[in-house]
This record gives sequence, C-alpha cells and structure tokens, in this order.
Amino acid sequence: RFKKDSYPLSKINNVRVKKLSFLDNLGQVLFWVCVFSGAVWLVIPRLEEVPQWLLVLVLSLTVVGLVFALLRCSKYALQVEFRHIDETGVQWVNVAKSYSKSDCELFEQQVLALKKFV
Repeated sequence: RFKKDSYPLSKINNVRVKKLSFLDNLGQVLFWVCVFSGAVWLVIPRLEEVPQWLLVLVLSLTVVGLVFALLRCSKYALQVEFRHIDETGVQWVNVAKSYSKSDCELFEQQVLALKKFV
C-alpha cells in the first residue's frame, strides 16, 4: 500500500529504480510554468501592444515557474510493473520519487527486497 493506492504483490510483474531524465520531468516543468504564468500569457493579445510592466511581470512569473519546476524535478523513481485488472493492462507505475542519492540507495534496497517475492 502506497498513499491511497494499493499494489498487491500478486499483480506486480517487476520492480526497478529508474534514473529520470529531463524529458521524464518535462510534463511537470510545463505544468508549473503554466501555473505560474499561463493566465497572464493568455490575456496578452500581442506582445507589441503590451505595457512594459505587464511584459516584465509575465516574463518574471515564467522564470519563477521554471526555477520552481526545476527544483521540484526528481532524479530517481521507484517503479513497479503493475498488472491492472481493467483494460489498462500492464504498465510501469511510479511508487516513489526523489532527488537524493541516499533515497536512490534506499530504492535499490527495496528493489532487492521486492524481487524476492515477485
């Protein structure tokens, strides 16, 4: 059981630690940039007609959103290959993510422990 989800051992095919790349985190980066500055970008009809203060605001919010997103990116993920009971089928599911090397080592220990049962 992890958070609100449960992953019975009988439905787990495999387990691994994946080193995440920037592309793996790209969706999260785009999400946070849109959260920080998306609404302001939407109200700007044309960049040439925008007051200077609004242009500075939207660019600042975009940079803040990008920095925030990059700080939240994970480097390692503990994943299980889970066999769903519906038409979803088999897929890799992130059970935990982290940026620290010590957590990566902990994930590796969990992989070894789980592989005994899978």
